[in-house]
Amino acid sequence: MDISISPLTLLFRSQYRQLVRFCRIRVRDQADAEDIVQAAFLNARRAYPDKGIEELRPLLFTLVRNGALDFLRSADHRRRQASVEIGEAAHLIACDRSPTPEQQLMDADRLKAAQKIIDGMALHRRDALLLHRIEGLTYAEIEKRLSMSRTGVIVAIAEAVAELAEGLARAEGRRIPPGR
Repeated sequence: MDISISPLTLLFRSQYRQLVRFCRIRVRDQADAEDIVQAAFLNARRAYPDKGIEELRPLLFTLVRNGALDFLRSADHRRRQASVEIGEAAHLIACDRSPTPEQQLMDADRLKAAQKIIDGMALHRRDALLLHRIEGLTYAEIEKRLSMSRTGVIVAIAEAVAELAEGLARAEGRRIPPGR
């Protein structure tokens, strides 16, 4: 046996897997168990640098057990556990985030109406709107792309948005405010 190897290093090599299994039974997560065991070895190195193997082995199991208990009591663990439990029960929650089939149908109809309105727009309005809202270009980039003035780009986008809003309101049977 190499005398230069510390007792803690020897224990790490021989007991690490067993300590991780011991901890994983309690915390149920491999990565968390490994973190707790590694922290136990670091704590043992700091607190008990001169202890031998026979004294360190039971101390490590105690450190791991206490680390697992602290972990299970921690707010972070409880928060993660609650998140997992909610995720597993998502199908039981009354206010599911996914749209209903009726909402999906209404959204599809509204999208078709919007596309029809956009297709019927004047070319400069449609292009300015799509470049700005879909492609995310700035007014300056749209000016260059469409060879328009900055004011022209702003007006074209505003008119396109207004035309789209009015067209959708008509398509949905809503009243259009006076003055438009």
